[in-house]
Amino acid sequence: MAPFLWFCPVVDSRWKRASEFGFAGKGMSGAEAVCRRPAGRRPKGENGQVTNEIRPAYLIHGTDDAKIDRARSRLRARAEGEGGTAALEVFDLVENRGSPDADAMVEAIFSMSLMPGRRYLLADHIEKWGKKQAERVAEAVVAAPPDLTVVLVARGKVPPGIAEAVGKVGGEARSYEAPQGRALVGHLVEAARERGFQIAPEAAALLISHLGDSLTRLDNEMDRLALWAGPGGTVDLEDLEEMVSDSSEVKGFALGDAVVSGDRRASVAIAERLVAQGTSAAGSVYPTAQAVRRVHKAISLLDSGTPPNRIGSELKLPPFIVRQVMDAARNSSLDSARDAAIALADLELWTRGGAEYPEDLALDLALVAATDEPG
Repeated sequence: MAPFLWFCPVVDSRWKRASEFGFAGKGMSGAEAVCRRPAGRRPKGENGQVTNEIRPAYLIHGTDDAKIDRARSRLRARAEGEGGTAALEVFDLVENRGSPDADAMVEAIFSMSLMPGRRYLLADHIEKWGKKQAERVAEAVVAAPPDLTVVLVARGKVPPGIAEAVGKVGGEARSYEAPQGRALVGHLVEAARERGFQIAPEAAALLISHLGDSLTRLDNEMDRLALWAGPGGTVDLEDLEEMVSDSSEVKGFALGDAVVSGDRRASVAIAERLVAQGTSAAGSVYPTAQAVRRVHKAISLLDSGTPPNRIGSELKLPPFIVRQVMDAARNSSLDSARDAAIALADLELWTRGGAEYPEDLALDLALVAATDEPG
């Protein structure tokens, strides 16, 4: 029998072949049932309860990278659990530059698959899409076949039209916003409780000052602290200061100190060790720039007549970090700190796609620009 045709306004007024989807039930094809379901409402079972059926589309967005990564991992596990590794196709940045390939994703949405079961398509970093790219994907999402789930991840602002398309097909949007400022300390205290241990608020503040506000880095560190503390254990300020002081791992702050002091040889050596530890150029920007800004502020305060014993209270930093900042300030000048800050600003731009050369070369160029030749 020849496959019959059906008309569905939800799929952008296009004709589809119902036999392509292999669905049937209750007097209509499954494709017709999906089409007739009111947008934005999850299907219900015979008892009226909401079923656990996967949605046709998901929008995951926000600034909390750690939670977004966990949501993405759960989706990958579900897709591979249902259909193996071939069930999920991912569209992401290439070498941390550009944007996910919108045209390739649109083509994949309408591609026929010889694999049985549901297909999953995931595009990450869609905040980098332009208006036309977002429009093409939004139209495709609305017209997607019912055996497909599209997952769109925006780590920041969602492009226009995407949320509307996800809602139109009965999809679901999940927002994960990162805590800011003082709320970040409370976030870490709660994260420790969820892991079965306690962390003192002042220890959480020290962790933030040392690692920065990247939730992914902080989340990984909380996992390590949970293993160290054990179930029901406690991490206080003294514990964390000792861990930081005794750590043999090279920190990004050490690179900042070397850069501010103008020591090119030391800066390059520390950068090489950071890369060997798995730290990318982009990952080194924040802690290095933070160290440079602290030294610049300390030098400015000293030049304006602030007594050295008041620098710590002005910077609002733990004593051992203040000692590091003061040591660096004594071996530097306001001009060299300013030059270092400018070079690191260039590095941040380069690692965000502002240059055509690789990250490791961008890091070397920034260090050369920020430091003097060794004497």
